[in-house]
Amino acid sequence: MWFRFCILLLSFSFTANAYAAPKQQVLLLTYHLKAPYVIDWGEQRGLYFDLASYLNHKTDKYQFKTELMPRKRLDALLADPFVDVVVGVQPAWFKSLADQMLFTAPFLYDKDMYVSDARKPVRDQDLADLTGKTFIGSQGYKYKGIDEIVASGILERVDTLQEDYVLDMLRLGRGDFTIISSSTLSYKFSHGEQARHFYVAKTPHDVIQRSFMLSKTDPQLHQFLQQVIRQMPADQEWQLLLAKYQIQQAMVKP
Repeated sequence: MWFRFCILLLSFSFTANAYAAPKQQVLLLTYHLKAPYVIDWGEQRGLYFDLASYLNHKTDKYQFKTELMPRKRLDALLADPFVDVVVGVQPAWFKSLADQMLFTAPFLYDKDMYVSDARKPVRDQDLADLTGKTFIGSQGYKYKGIDEIVASGILERVDTLQEDYVLDMLRLGRGDFTIISSSTLSYKFSHGEQARHFYVAKTPHDVIQRSFMLSKTDPQLHQFLQQVIRQMPADQEWQLLLAKYQIQQAMVKP
């Protein structure tokens, strides 16, 4: 009898698993190839990879995985309803898609800072007149205010393949100043980059509220992400991830 009971129980377990609803696969799409968000794509290291694991710990319905996507390819994808999530963006960057997208509350606050070579600093007062200067940008990035000055012919722009390289370009004298996230600077300065070689203006170019963006066709996924974000400030697992990547606690809230 005991043997038959075990067989019956095992059979029931297999049947239940067979009818269990498969998890919804969701990609966390990012075009920000920069530390600490993406440190090494091949080794899958960086906050956005850990963020996918963090979200997976919070749900039995979804399975998240981080994937890199160049901005131009992402823009083409966003032309139609899609099933994935863009991570680390804010609504101002996608104004033309406002009627099609849902944005969560911010899960992280950041700042974009003006940085120049310490030997030829571009100080706060110099930002009012950039005539004849060269700005170092990242390919595919849009820079509020800067793009308009470049279009006027007053300022020249040269691009790197990714934001991680802009400090190298400054050292090589390929431009006068750049814009880089405070979180990226903090990570680099704590991993061997010499802060004394650079001048960081006190006036930020922009204050960034990093959120999730997804299609309006999936309100349930949006609701799930909102619930997780509300818990993040008090969640020790999330706070440990921020500490792991040298992200200052002050950046968590505005």
